[in-house]
Amino acid sequence: MEQIEVALSAFTHRSRSLTVSHVDQALSRGLEPAEHLIVHDPVTNEHFTAVVADIHFELADTSYRLELGTRITATEAAEWLAPSVAGDDRLTTRDLIDLLAELRRSEREVSEALAEIRAR
Repeated sequence: MEQIEVALSAFTHRSRSLTVSHVDQALSRGLEPAEHLIVHDPVTNEHFTAVVADIHFELADTSYRLELGTRITATEAAEWLAPSVAGDDRLTTRDLIDLLAELRRSEREVSEALAEIRAR
């Protein structure tokens, strides 16, 4: 799992969305659509869950639009970033957040499908 370090503006907090540059973040690899990651604001020392919502490719750089999820503690962020232990069947905060994020995406997809059907 990747961690993005970026100062979050008041607008970002309200919109729950931000765009980051692959080059500016010096990422070791490209991010994938719907990939979960951690956003750390070094100014406020807050951690948030996030998901890659959109990717824009350019010749010199790639931009990722991230949707912020819930705020988590530094301990929870460390738990997320730690490698998984084989055979550990504990239900973690990360598991719960993953489930909630999937539920939110599913609800959004169902709402969009219903809106399309009603528009016909």
